[in-house]
Amino acid sequence: MKVAIVGINYMPELTGIAVYTTGMAEYLSERGSLVTVYTGFPYYPSWSKRPRDRKRWYQKDHIHSVAVRRSYLYVPARPTAVRRIVHELSFVISASINYLLGPKADCTIIVSPPLFLGIAIALIARLKRSKTLFHVQDLQPDAAVDLGMLKKGRLTDFLYFVERLTYRSVDRISTISRGMMKKIVDKGVEPGKIFMFRNWANDNHIVPSEKKTSYKHDLGLDDKYVVLYSGNMGVKQGLDVLLDAANLLRDIRAIVLLIVGDGGEKQELQRKAAKLELTNLVFLPVQPYERLGELLATADVSVIPQKKGVNDIVLPSKLGNIMASGRPLIVTVPANSELGQIVLESESGLLVEPGDPRQMADAIMRLYRLPGECDNMARNGRRYMEKQLGRQVILEEFANQLELMLKSV
Repeated sequence: MKVAIVGINYMPELTGIAVYTTGMAEYLSERGSLVTVYTGFPYYPSWSKRPRDRKRWYQKDHIHSVAVRRSYLYVPARPTAVRRIVHELSFVISASINYLLGPKADCTIIVSPPLFLGIAIALIARLKRSKTLFHVQDLQPDAAVDLGMLKKGRLTDFLYFVERLTYRSVDRISTISRGMMKKIVDKGVEPGKIFMFRNWANDNHIVPSEKKTSYKHDLGLDDKYVVLYSGNMGVKQGLDVLLDAANLLRDIRAIVLLIVGDGGEKQELQRKAAKLELTNLVFLPVQPYERLGELLATADVSVIPQKKGVNDIVLPSKLGNIMASGRPLIVTVPANSELGQIVLESESGLLVEPGDPRQMADAIMRLYRLPGECDNMARNGRRYMEKQLGRQVILEEFANQLELMLKSV
């Protein structure tokens, strides 16, 4: 197959959607497809381009047998709702031109967000006689409304209209969870048009290993019980709950919270931590992908916080990697959410109510005091990951779905 992938984030970005768009492209290339990726210049999660990219409009790269065509995008230093829209539209325009002038593809995969990318690329793909798959990583309008970033009104009505039009304009749709599939079907999409393509665990790279890592040594945490959060620091994550839990646990000197990553909320979190004078909390910037396995091994327990109201509009990609690392989980979601059901079904961790620091602190203390329970949860999570979230299992099924789409649509 000749495959085009159009998405705003790609390698060398180390978090979020970029990791999975890169993995998808490289896997399809490994299977013999000719893959061209249309993307922007790296900026995420720091919301800052590299100095050498700031005046560039276009660039061609060749990374791991994948042709990468980068084009301009506006990156606001402080992303607001309006600035995010301008940011995404700048990429939609530049990527559409880039894709129009690029080589013909049998199949074009459009990665959303940004939502507006779908219609623009689908129309051009029709002119170029390319089949289209719209891959939904985030139900953007739903997330903006549920998190209070946008109020319902004319703008949200327009966004939902664009969303429905996009779903009608593409040949197939994929998304990362059952809950998101149901929401898309509820928006009027035929169930046969959509399939699930989960974010996989990097189990070829991340395996259970010893907790005595160089991270622990370098940070002076050799004798500490480490509670790890690693990932984006944005609104959806609701990371305030970790700082408030750290405040409640400040007298338990054996326990330290390690928060790793970057994002729009990081500075505010650091200010709050300083104000509370938290000595049991450590911040680290985004770490190299090559050290992800070691970073996850540093944890005694890993946490996946989510803000109240997020539930099934996203499914955190870090879930599979934590399970692969052989560590128990603490997740802030309701039991009836898809993420909650996975944790309960796999018996890999504990659930606490979103935004409740007391429950978070109590869950940390429970696992701290019961190492045998931690070990059982860790083994259960690894087994579940191997059956349900392994890289080879998910990507092979995805490649088969692409081939069926080309034959049947």
